[in-house]
Amino acid sequence: MGMDTPAAIDAAVLAFCATVAPGLPEYVDVTPGEGARIAYCFDNAAAQVAQYGGEIAWGWAIWRWPGRYFEAEHHGIWRDPQGRLHDVTPMLYGQTRILFLSDPTAVFDPERYRTNILGAEPGNAAAAEYVALANARAAILNAYGEPGVEHAITPEDQARLDAITPRWMALHAALEG
Repeated sequence: MGMDTPAAIDAAVLAFCATVAPGLPEYVDVTPGEGARIAYCFDNAAAQVAQYGGEIAWGWAIWRWPGRYFEAEHHGIWRDPQGRLHDVTPMLYGQTRILFLSDPTAVFDPERYRTNILGAEPGNAAAAEYVALANARAAILNAYGEPGVEHAITPEDQARLDAITPRWMALHAALEG
């Protein structure tokens, strides 16, 4: 199954969201804008604002891998002139709604990449270890700039990655099983 929109806003979802930003998450329908591209939420929302008015609502898309962990992904959606929220970005896996946690302080800045925030489901020790290792890997890699952009990694940082990556991958495989 993997990561998806949480099926319900339960106590575990609310506890995770409280570690990300104040406020309560809400479901928002995904209605892709004309010409909208997957993974370009900030551009897609800005295009809607330019064409129809309103504003960009900054925040986090909340994903859940049930029984394993949560992930908050920096996200921007469109608040129409009447104040209604719309996610105008098509989803990679075809989701028709997302769980959105508003965070007006999470304004998009192309000079400051915001990493995803992970949190283990309560009571899952393997997921807790996986999240800790994923955060350690992200801390190393994000020091080199935006993910996906090639940078020369120092031998020291490569050694740190090499030390944790096998366990991180094994835990992910175990979580899938």
